Amino acid sequence: MEAINAGASGRPGILRIVANSSLGTLLEYYDFFVYVALTSTLTHLFLPETDKVIASLIGVATFGIAYVARPLGTLIFSPMSDRIGRKKTFVITLAIMGVATVGIGCLPTYAAIGAAAPVGLLVLRIAQGIALGGEYGSAVVYVMEHAPQGRKGMCTSVLQSTASVGLLLALLIVSALKLSLDQATFDSWGWRVPFLVSAPIVAVATWIRLGMTETPVFTEMKRTGQLSKAPLRETLSSTQSWKSILVAMFGAQGGTSVSLYTSIVYMLYFLQNVLKVESMQANLCLAVAILITAPLYPVFGRLSDAIGRARVMLIGIVLWILAVYPAFAGIRSAVAVSSWVSVSVLIAVLAAFTAMIMAPLPAFIAECFPPKSRTTGFGLAQQLGNVVFGGFLPLISLSLVNWSGNQLAGVGYSVASLLPCLAVTYFWGLKKDSALRSEAESDPVVFPTGGFPGR
Repeated sequence: MEAINAGASGRPGILRIVANSSLGTLLEYYDFFVYVALTSTLTHLFLPETDKVIASLIGVATFGIAYVARPLGTLIFSPMSDRIGRKKTFVITLAIMGVATVGIGCLPTYAAIGAAAPVGLLVLRIAQGIALGGEYGSAVVYVMEHAPQGRKGMCTSVLQSTASVGLLLALLIVSALKLSLDQATFDSWGWRVPFLVSAPIVAVATWIRLGMTETPVFTEMKRTGQLSKAPLRETLSSTQSWKSILVAMFGAQGGTSVSLYTSIVYMLYFLQNVLKVESMQANLCLAVAILITAPLYPVFGRLSDAIGRARVMLIGIVLWILAVYPAFAGIRSAVAVSSWVSVSVLIAVLAAFTAMIMAPLPAFIAECFPPKSRTTGFGLAQQLGNVVFGGFLPLISLSLVNWSGNQLAGVGYSVASLLPCLAVTYFWGLKKDSALRSEAESDPVVFPTGGFPGR
């Protein structure tokens, strides 16, 4: 079914599908990560500064709160994607994200409304988390169900790059505003611009998505009456689905969450809060590293099509573990002598290994589940893994640094978190990879229904 569609639509069709899906997902990640780029400013404007250390930790915790909300978005929207369609669902989530982001840009500060300001910020961050929790799974499944056999890893890997590119876009816009405005003007209204500017872009992206067609897999299931009436219940009651969820959660997704949020998100906090690098310089170093490594995602995605998803991710996890402590130590030394090129290069090394872990992930998880509950299973595995391994990693890492006085203490937490991911990917991920490849070879026309050996 999928292979036939790929042949009919041709290469231009899948390129357009990937581009349109990636645009909306990139905007959602941009909206989500603008908060990261403006954490220090928002902490200053929305929280009382009786204790600057506590205020900064609360500011970082608000980032983590949005991750707690993401599984709620998955519970709401992923079953909707399996029941009413992939396209309709990610149109709704994009609209919710846009409204929440513009809401933050319009929110009065602590000086204006007191304690209601941080409460309002928290509510809108939760709304952003819910939207992103429902968006990504639908977008991945949409692309995957259009992609030709043998190219699913490469096509879906482009969506993975949207997380880092969304952060890059946020950093560039925030940095441009800080360069063009004095500090008083930026604190007065300039910080609102990155949130408000997403409104017209989200409107255009929503219009584009409304014109997209539903996937051939979903259309065929609807035509033949095979759609699930309760995909969430079916997923949660299935032993095989739980095996897939746990392997993805504690393996591939855990590895992705730890590496991404250490290499990119915590890196920004590490530079600004621990090493006291001026925010503009920190943003620039991170932006350069992201720009260098963004093209690697489809390369590693294509490699996963050739040699297996789990194998590529496993190599990436090992290389990342070996590199992370020397990289952070090197960054600290480079900052001490203001060698910003060295800082950018070392961040890029970690970001490259992160790309190796992240790129095969969407296809890896989606292949674990049957089409009628694919988005639900994907969303649960991804978001539970994000909460356990990613959402509060910056907060825990910064807390360890403050508690121990060791600037590299947070790195130790990241390495410890990755060890179970390494073990699960090695012992169970490779086995799943092998089973799915064998199934595809035995019936290369029909896409694998997902699951583990003995399903």
